[in-house]
Amino acid sequence: MKNKKLIISLSIILVAIIAVFAAVVIATKPATVQGAKEITVTVVSKDKSSKVIDIDTDAEFLGDALYEEKIVNEEEYKSGFYTVINGEKADYNVDKSWWCVTKNGEMTSVGMNEQSILDGDKFEITYTIS
Repeated sequence: MKNKKLIISLSIILVAIIAVFAAVVIATKPATVQGAKEITVTVVSKDKSSKVIDIDTDAEFLGDALYEEKIVNEEEYKSGFYTVINGEKADYNVDKSWWCVTKNGEMTSVGMNEQSILDGDKFEITYTIS
């Protein structure tokens, strides 16, 4: 009888933990907005030079907007793993380099294909060496 009560109590606690986790995941999912948006993407290259690209798009996610503008290639767009941005390759295996993405000055917490965009957003994609 005690084991049955313990199992029921643990089951209730487990369900509560799962519910809280699901609520947090749903609450932190980036919001998307349909319709026309103007965003700015600044690409900072290995040599520290930068290129500012103004993008007018109906895309809801950054990866889509970058692909539309041919800033990223189709293969990497489909995989969601980007090593080439605006024709420049960051290769972690060669020099521990990667592309750091910030939105409005804050490092993003999701990949470019999951990063929602809003009108007026400013992104910086920086060649970074760890």
